[in-house]
Amino acid sequence: MNSMTTQHPTDDAIHRAANELIDRHGVQIAIEQATHRADAFAQAGRWPEHAMAMRVLTVVEQIGGETR
Repeated sequence: MNSMTTQHPTDDAIHRAANELIDRHGVQIAIEQATHRADAFAQAGRWPEHAMAMRVLTVVEQIGGETR
């Protein structure tokens, strides 16, 4: 896979990832997992991955807010 693809995923790819997390685990666990992943990337100094994880977390939270 092209590194540009993994570091700069499309909005559609981010939405698919967020929806997959929610479908597998429900909104609350998806938020917890996405938060944990973003925190782990930040602690490791993996900033491109952190930015991507934050995008997924944002969409999960948005979807979660719509379903409440």
